[in-house]
Amino acid sequence: MRILWLSHLVPYPPKAGVLLRSYNLVRELARTSDVDLVAFTQRNLLTPIYDDVDAGLREGEIRLAEFCRAVDFVPLPSDAWQWGRHRIALNSLLRRRAYDELWLRSREYRRVVTERIARGAYDVVHIDTIGLMQYADLVPPDVPVVLDHHNIESHLWARRGMNSTDALRSRFFATQADLVRKLEERVCGAVDLNVVCSDTDRERLLDIVPEAKVEIVPNGVDVEFFDAPAGAERAPRVIFVGTLDWYPKTAAVRRIAHDIWPLLRVADERIECDIIGGNPPADLVELAERDDRFHVHGFVDDIHPWMESALCYLCPIRDGGGTKLKILDALAMSKAIVADPIACEGIEVTDGVDILLAEAPEAYVEHVMRLKNADVRTGIERAARKLAVDRYSFRSIGRDFHALLEGLHRNE
Repeated sequence: MRILWLSHLVPYPPKAGVLLRSYNLVRELARTSDVDLVAFTQRNLLTPIYDDVDAGLREGEIRLAEFCRAVDFVPLPSDAWQWGRHRIALNSLLRRRAYDELWLRSREYRRVVTERIARGAYDVVHIDTIGLMQYADLVPPDVPVVLDHHNIESHLWARRGMNSTDALRSRFFATQADLVRKLEERVCGAVDLNVVCSDTDRERLLDIVPEAKVEIVPNGVDVEFFDAPAGAERAPRVIFVGTLDWYPKTAAVRRIAHDIWPLLRVADERIECDIIGGNPPADLVELAERDDRFHVHGFVDDIHPWMESALCYLCPIRDGGGTKLKILDALAMSKAIVADPIACEGIEVTDGVDILLAEAPEAYVEHVMRLKNADVRTGIERAARKLAVDRYSFRSIGRDFHALLEGLHRNE
């Protein structure tokens, strides 16, 4: 089978949520199919990872070419503009067009996709986010189009609006939710298949477009790479890992720093906190300079030693959409997790068995104290690893996804 994968980002390195899903699905499909990749170069995703972004892009091209038949990178136009994202936001309001569309508009991308389709003879075209549907008109009518929803974008914008405390931002987000919902209504029923990450997202999309054909391809984890023994010695440390300039994670680490950590620090005079991820907020860096038990490390190349030694993983995310892949990584690494229920949307966890759920800061502290009991912690760690292996291995998810696309192609 020959697949053209249109991406809004370079799916390498697999060290952040959206990069992990795209990288692993492309890699798994390429085991049994020819996959050609056309990707925008979102430099902001790579700056926390590489000191030299151009060198990082060259590395990504080499690594992706190890399993992709062809790889094309196209610069994201707004990366070259001063105040690029702000200009797009203003243009969106003036033109009443969704930010998601305008952000990914590019003549060069259209040219590259046109050339690939002219000589590719593809069996399926996979479009990795709704903002790229503006290029679907280039696909021959007899070739199935698959649209992937990492989140249900209108829901993401709406939730962001509800959680914003700034009136102007809240209004902008609400407007975007309406514009993106209209885009979803227009395109999701027309594609051959919509792919979502979870039952929750399937219900959300069908509520907007009841006639849409929707299948679930869950987020997963490389259970061979993310592996650690349950029941090992743990230091009195809590940890959070994530890209810290992505607004749900920015809010989450601030919740840890300003709401949870002060209570936790008093509850246990030995416990420490590690915050890991690129572009940390300035107020957290300042806190780390004042508090010798609160540490902000920035991006680290290998999270294994940090995750393995920590008592537990905190995830007080209460915004965003889709499936939080760092939760899956932590499950695979036999890590006891204390998380907000929203952070676990789309993941079949069971409170008290393979995870501990909390909403109030006091509940986080109570659970962390409970996990100091090695027997309690080890039971949760073992159940977490079992869930990751049994339900969320990218190898098995990739096989199921390939079968789904193969069936779509044959039905055409």
